[in-house]
Amino acid sequence: MPPLRSSQSQAGLAAGLTPILLVRGGPQDQHEDVRRLMLLQGRRMHLLTCRRWPLASTLLAYRYRTKTVPARAVIAELVTHRVVTARARRALIGVLSSALLACDSATGPDGTLTIEVDGRLERSAVVTLRALLEGQALPDSQVIWSAEPSSAVSFQPSQQAVLLEVGPVTISAAAGAENGAITVDVAVPPTIVFDLLKNGNRDIYRAALDGKDTVRLTSDLGDDSDPTVAGDVVVFVSFRDGNGELYMTSLEGQTPTRLTSTGVAEASPALSHDAALLAYTSSETGVPKLWIGASDGSNAARVTTDFGFAGSIETSPCWEPNGERVVFVSTSEGTADIFTHAVSTGGFSLLVPDSAYHAEVEPAWNPDGSRVAFATDRTGDTEIHLFQVTSGALTQLTDRPGPEGQPTWVGDGRLVYVAWIEGTPHLRWLDPESPDEVHDIDIGPGEPGHPSGTWDPANP
Repeated sequence: MPPLRSSQSQAGLAAGLTPILLVRGGPQDQHEDVRRLMLLQGRRMHLLTCRRWPLASTLLAYRYRTKTVPARAVIAELVTHRVVTARARRALIGVLSSALLACDSATGPDGTLTIEVDGRLERSAVVTLRALLEGQALPDSQVIWSAEPSSAVSFQPSQQAVLLEVGPVTISAAAGAENGAITVDVAVPPTIVFDLLKNGNRDIYRAALDGKDTVRLTSDLGDDSDPTVAGDVVVFVSFRDGNGELYMTSLEGQTPTRLTSTGVAEASPALSHDAALLAYTSSETGVPKLWIGASDGSNAARVTTDFGFAGSIETSPCWEPNGERVVFVSTSEGTADIFTHAVSTGGFSLLVPDSAYHAEVEPAWNPDGSRVAFATDRTGDTEIHLFQVTSGALTQLTDRPGPEGQPTWVGDGRLVYVAWIEGTPHLRWLDPESPDEVHDIDIGPGEPGHPSGTWDPANP
């Protein structure tokens, strides 16, 4: 919102209108510090609270009839007209800079516009904007939108906007003599790790969910694939030694460390979410079997010696978030089915009901442990389904011509997967609560695969 013109400032001060401190979050003594500074200058101040409190912030506003002015404009006006001294101005700025200006649905004095922003407050997200006057939404044709910084938002038709930059962004609306503003904090999207075939070589990469911030983590001439990530730890399969062996690196791409040296194929690594344990498959017996060891590869042992039969294949392990069970795929009953292994007891059980002539593969446990996503051809094309662990309910998430698979989760509950379009793999994500809204992850040229999502195991 633009600052008041000088005549408006003088009129407001002459009328003796009361300054208003809009407060949201932050230590209360910071709010009182601001009010004391104003009182020292002989100005009375009221405290109001914003309607929502998602982030700690302090917003100083000054009321001129029906206008609410941004904090910086208020401070400038107060100094200009000697309501506060330059020294007090510096103190005010110090208090304001200690918090984020992010009141995403603050309500100003009666008659001002209230701005609402609906959607994910993260870079590249499309959000819906609403300007309300006395609780009534104004039509888009009556509202002029702007942003500070102007490069941070791309305004679209139908009151939509694309958030382009990370950090605090002030979105302003003007409708005739009325105006309003809101400051939101735009976050970096979650991180995923994946392998990418590019220029004839497959390596491990990481990127944000909007395809930006892409970093290449490995660069050996041998192919690297099938990454798994927990915290800052990344384990992957590398063929730099001829056969598939397990290596470890970090999200910063530190020099890889070799974890296995068996001479047989190791594959399908899966870190527990505290990065303490590592499940994977080893072909020591001639076919892949499930092994579990420490995340550095030590103390590894096969856990399925009393499960299945000699020729049955075991693959695609994934840890339950609490580390109590591992879900994996086995052909022990003929077709590829999804089983669980209880780490403490050593027991096994079928998780997803057998579909007889169809395969269920690539299971992925969600962050709260309530659901398992997997790929199956039980409806024709290979599509991603969702299994409710407690109720046993089964839901189909994807439904389009062409296969989709390799699901993984990020911490906020979104599902990332691979969609093959005309034979070429593409990364996509969806929210299981609205699976029809599919989002492409544009990471540039190359053929991506095997995404692995990140989240904080202490706060999924």
